[in-house]
Amino acid sequence: MGSISSVLIAALLIACIALASLYKCTRDERDAALQNAAIAIETNKANKETIGALETEIVKRDELAAAWQEELAKERKARDDARKELDALLKQDESVRDWSSERVPDDVWSLFK
Repeated sequence: MGSISSVLIAALLIACIALASLYKCTRDERDAALQNAAIAIETNKANKETIGALETEIVKRDELAAAWQEELAKERKARDDARKELDALLKQDESVRDWSSERVPDDVWSLFK
């Protein structure tokens, strides 16, 4: 009986050592996972701040683009209106037709360069 109980005690001791080792490995893995989770949380906070700043910038740029589009539409309308007025004058007045067919003087062209 003495040898059976020695074997059982030895087996129990081996099981306890294995469980202790397993517990340590599990605790180390848990600690690493908690540390990784903390890093991920901090990274997510930083990413949220960056995303918020980018979204604000997008809104500003969209507003600027809308203002530019509005200004461009006004400029195009002014150009089209001027073109219509000139076309009407060309149809109505012979002196305007004569003026429009003349060569543009070089000093006037230099203003557009």
